[in-house]
Amino acid sequence: MAEAPRTICDAVASENRLPLRLQARGEFEYVKAKPLGDGFTGAPVREIRGAILRPFLENRMSIGANFLLASGYTGQTTETLPLPPDPVPLERVVGVPLKSYVSLSWTYYFKK
Repeated sequence: MAEAPRTICDAVASENRLPLRLQARGEFEYVKAKPLGDGFTGAPVREIRGAILRPFLENRMSIGANFLLASGYTGQTTETLPLPPDPVPLERVVGVPLKSYVSLSWTYYFKK
């Protein structure tokens, strides 16, 4: 099945020379709502990703914090579902909600 045409905007930035040898990365992504058929339209998707990290041991190890601020749904489509209290199945827009998070990471780079 062909993908519906839509607008996708993406911007990425990084800075490797912050005070205290910190490094930062950031990304913004916007995906315009797509038509799903039968007069239905999906929700737009907005994501802001970021990370800040500090390298150690001559860049062989780093400790960082990562985050995602997200809104919208992935896998949006339509399905005919019988849900209470409706007596007959109705076509509805369905999808998996995107969740925001914050995580910490420790990375070791094996170098020769």
